Amino acid sequence: MKYYKHGILGASLCDAEVKLSAAGAFCIVEDLVTEMMGELRIDGVTCMKKYGAMWVFVRNHMELPKDLFWREGYTAECWISSYSLLKLNVDTVVKNAAGELVIFSRIELCAVDLQTMKIRKCETVGIGPDTPIEAPERDCTFSREKYIPQELLETLTVRSSDIDYCHHTNNISYVKYLLNQKSVESLLKHPIRMIEVQYAGQTHEGDTLSVWACGQKASDEGAMLYSILQEDKAVVNFLLRQQV
Repeated sequence: MKYYKHGILGASLCDAEVKLSAAGAFCIVEDLVTEMMGELRIDGVTCMKKYGAMWVFVRNHMELPKDLFWREGYTAECWISSYSLLKLNVDTVVKNAAGELVIFSRIELCAVDLQTMKIRKCETVGIGPDTPIEAPERDCTFSREKYIPQELLETLTVRSSDIDYCHHTNNISYVKYLLNQKSVESLLKHPIRMIEVQYAGQTHEGDTLSVWACGQKASDEGAMLYSILQEDKAVVNFLLRQQV
């Protein structure tokens, strides 16, 4: 089953040139994933109430090959492309009115038990043989980079507006922490065309985090590596490519 949606790009999701921002793209994708899983009654809120678990984003590979402008219409498709014993993959494709790809995302999720904080089997949170699976439309493999923090860019504190319904730092807040290391001029001259996020831990209101540029070059030519740490432990890693 594919979940379909038509939309018009709103101002709150735009950058300083009223084009879809990278953070706005994450908002669109996460809302679509939530709505699609809600249709199947396996969304995060249902998972908490019915199964005593929460869905956690493990990785998100996102490509932004073409700009989408304010008030421009788009069509989105979102579906479960595969699942295994412990993980679920969800693909999202967003196209403009001309049928051109503006967002591709593959998100890997797992379910974590609210009491033990251990990973649960997918079959214990509503995933099984009756779950509708649609084949992926394209190949997409997550990167395997080695993140070595080298240059401290910023130290910050998680605030109340960063917290989601699980009382953890929202996935999109981490993306904004990274994007804040770039100037408006840099983002306009060199828009982000690919960003891959690896979520390695959870943080909470009041936690102190540090944003680092990593010293090793990425295997993806032209991409840069970043990490967000709590004390000396990475909680989020980023692979980022901007248009030259």
